[in-house]
Amino acid sequence: MEDQKEIKVEQTITETPETPKTSKQKKPTKKQLVSELLAKSNSKVFIANWKMNNKFADIKAYFKKFNKLIGSDKTLKTMGNVLIGVAPTAIGLLPVVGMARKGILTVAQNVYHKENGSYTGCISYDQVHEYNINYAIVGHYETRTIFNLKEADVNEVVKSLVNNQMTPILCIGETAEEKDNGLTQKVLSKQLLNDLKDVSANQALNVIIAYEPIWAIGKSPATNDEIDKNIKMIREIIGSIYDSETAKNIHILYGGSVDENNAAEILTVRSVDGFLVGRAGLDPLAFYKIIKSSPEYIESEKILKSKNK
Repeated sequence: MEDQKEIKVEQTITETPETPKTSKQKKPTKKQLVSELLAKSNSKVFIANWKMNNKFADIKAYFKKFNKLIGSDKTLKTMGNVLIGVAPTAIGLLPVVGMARKGILTVAQNVYHKENGSYTGCISYDQVHEYNINYAIVGHYETRTIFNLKEADVNEVVKSLVNNQMTPILCIGETAEEKDNGLTQKVLSKQLLNDLKDVSANQALNVIIAYEPIWAIGKSPATNDEIDKNIKMIREIIGSIYDSETAKNIHILYGGSVDENNAAEILTVRSVDGFLVGRAGLDPLAFYKIIKSSPEYIESEKILKSKNK
């Protein structure tokens, strides 16, 4: 893993999507892929999951605005502990690589665990890696449900990513029925034990966990008490699988109806390390406001303003 500035993809994006040009890149070395940012336990992570949205013209319009917002933000430049990523559809990956300004990561929504082969319709981790795309969402509820993805399948993808110095954004969460029946801890434990099978403690620190209660997706977010309780529970489970240090330092995001109006309130929960954002991530201004809502940003902004007086 590394900041996208370390390897430049030679690519021209024109007015139409027919003529993007890419040149084959050498695969980054393991040394290059060590993420100093993710190693910071106080860093915040914000990923916009576009799902099956945004065509070429939409992507172009998005980054015309989003690049300007991020690029002109003096507070973000001084912080150095914020990871911002955008996860487009598979066909949108290369346009995003070409259009996103330095420091905005391109994230794959899904990859297959095999390097290559006769797997029609799949994109391998190695193919996205070639274009300096080192983050991938794994095990999202919609992917698990629509494509009947089993936990063993999720585990194979997680292992392929961490074994190649890439970062899985591993989604876990319980259904409304499981929540109502008091099965949240059992479900989360089962998912984590199976999804992280044969993943070492050191590798686990390169995994980002996204807690997305299924009952909150597209509806209303969990309460702060529910979020705090369940993220602490996830850390306890991680601690039982590995150790307390791994549990303390692994990044755990919240996802589920996050928007620019509730983000600041949710981020008062100290156990939340950021967001996997759905619908609100389709609006560059809304996503930017979510990024600005973190207590760390607000504090850094105050310090910067006081220095400039």
